[in-house]
Amino acid sequence: MGYNNGIIRWTKIATLMFIGITVVGDIFGIVITKYIALIWAGVTEIEKISMLAVVFYLGTVGAYVVLFSLLKLLTNMSKDKVFDRQNTKLMGIITAALIGIAVVCVAGGFIWFGCWELTIVSLFMALVVMSVKVVFDKAITMKEEMDLTI
Repeated sequence: MGYNNGIIRWTKIATLMFIGITVVGDIFGIVITKYIALIWAGVTEIEKISMLAVVFYLGTVGAYVVLFSLLKLLTNMSKDKVFDRQNTKLMGIITAALIGIAVVCVAGGFIWFGCWELTIVSLFMALVVMSVKVVFDKAITMKEEMDLTI
């Protein structure tokens, strides 16, 4: 039990660190966007730089949804609430946020090729989370059926 709680604790710490990184990213988002546009994408038009900034900030909104949902999921697990409908709901929220990030990145992909890569990564992560959600749903259903037979 202590081993699992240690993993959950470190994962929560890592999640909080990613939330902090996202906050710092939001603070310096304009500078980051200009750097990506000018150096990586070779874009100098103000309209395209502005579009990348919008993509950046909409992406971070999705990142907050993912990270805070993950934090709540980890908190539930530290309370031994693993196979719980609330957790599968959180996984659904995470999946939807990742798909939203992918949709936003598609728009940015027309300006910078790197956004297409972010789209693929986001969709892959959504697929993984959705698959885990299905496994959890099945386990919950099986658990409920077993509880009824006892």
